[in-house]
Amino acid sequence: MRAMAVTAYGRPLVPVDLAEPQVPAGYALLQVVTCGVCFSDVKTARGHMPYSADLPLPHVPGHEIFGRVLRTEPPGLLEEGTLGTVFHYWPCGRCASCRRGDETLCTQLVGWTGFTHHGGFRERIAVPVDRLIRVPPSIDPIHAAPLSCALGTAYRSVVVRGRVRAGTSAAIVGLGGIGIHAAQIARAAGARVVGFDVHGPTLEKARELGLDARLADEEAAADAVAAAGGEGLDVVLDTVGRADTLALALRLVREGGRLVGVGYGPTSALEVPTPRFVLGELELVGSRYAHRDDLERAIALVASGQVRPVVGMVRPLEAVNDVLEALELGAVVGRAVLEVEEGAAG
Repeated sequence: MRAMAVTAYGRPLVPVDLAEPQVPAGYALLQVVTCGVCFSDVKTARGHMPYSADLPLPHVPGHEIFGRVLRTEPPGLLEEGTLGTVFHYWPCGRCASCRRGDETLCTQLVGWTGFTHHGGFRERIAVPVDRLIRVPPSIDPIHAAPLSCALGTAYRSVVVRGRVRAGTSAAIVGLGGIGIHAAQIARAAGARVVGFDVHGPTLEKARELGLDARLADEEAAADAVAAAGGEGLDVVLDTVGRADTLALALRLVREGGRLVGVGYGPTSALEVPTPRFVLGELELVGSRYAHRDDLERAIALVASGQVRPVVGMVRPLEAVNDVLEALELGAVVGRAVLEVEEGAAG
């Protein structure tokens, strides 16, 4: 079975021939049709994740998996040909986090697809049937690839953790693979949205989608604060997690507002003056991936046409190194997608 794997950190992924996956009871065997590539895959390939030192190599990344059911064990759990995206957290169901319903905070994950366990940069994968979220056939395979991470993460950060509602003023710092979808979701929720980025083609694409997209600088930040009555915005999402983007997010959020962190780095840190935090009643909220119901709602927004997945690069599986390089250079608008099954792009 064709796959692309990390064999040494910092070196290109190489083709490997994997054995066909075993299909335990309660699992479905999927034909991987497409797989999105996000910056977490870059960090995994370069050894920049918290688990990197303990990750057995070779390792197959890829967590934005869109596939088609080939069979289930036992037969009949899902109809053959069912289309779905893989929810990439496979929780234990027993720890304190799981018992209170926080699957993404599970402390004893059975599987973390594409991160600590083999992912979708391969032809076939076996997944628990309850981790497969159905995708309607009206969503084409290229746009279906980013649904799991880019759209699911964006939805949870905006609607659940950010609590963006009709009439909310919201800013999205970083209009990359998550941010450009978070801005659309905030708009669909009825918010007044402004987005910030430094990449010209990304700003152009956001404006094509009808979004208020601005160059991330002090002048634009001051204008956005002034437009919000001089107080700042209700909710600000930082999808990047660097010192400069966090500083911009703090500049934009009003007193009593909410700053939602989505992006992160191995060494970046959020520094907030305690008077601003305490006396300004500033809410600092982290947002990690999505719950399954979040992902279902994000898919519904795409199916209804209220949110349009943005895919700026499509390559065959074997060209994954070109995609990782483009992501490192910041040259991808929206998400990048790998065609794993030949002809997936139609």
